Amino acid sequence: MAIDLRQVEPLGSKSVLMEQAMRRQRDQKKMGPTVNYFSDMHDDMIEPDFAWLKDDQSAIKNLVSQMDSSVGQLAQQLNEAQGKTERSRQYIEKEQQLLFKQIHTLNGLLKKQVDVFAVMERQISNIHLQQNRAWMHVGIGVVAGLVSAITILAASPFALMLFQKISAV
Repeated sequence: MAIDLRQVEPLGSKSVLMEQAMRRQRDQKKMGPTVNYFSDMHDDMIEPDFAWLKDDQSAIKNLVSQMDSSVGQLAQQLNEAQGKTERSRQYIEKEQQLLFKQIHTLNGLLKKQVDVFAVMERQISNIHLQQNRAWMHVGIGVVAGLVSAITILAASPFALMLFQKISAV
């Protein structure tokens, strides 16, 4: 004969559960279907121990709070890194703009210097100092002096900036 375990509460030991099921089956045969099947269910039940559940719950709460604080710290560090990256990007852009301006200025100065050399070459070729070689050397010296003076005047602001940067480092 089969024992019906569908009406038994599953928190007790196996022997207690079997006793309850057998008692209910006997009572059902004696009294019929009108008997209250759950009347003696809690009489012989063992009290379950849920202390481990409370410990697990507190451990989970602690773990969640630790994870929240870790995520908060990570978000803060990420924001700091993004801020530093943005500042670095802006600094690099400013430096690139300054470098571009300096290169543009140097290119202009070099073009002017090439133009001066071309004009000087034409002027020298037009000068015919056939009479005295000394005058030709004096003319070449004067022209070379003018060229070097122009070069020094054109390069002096950049040389000063270079020396300031070197002395600052």
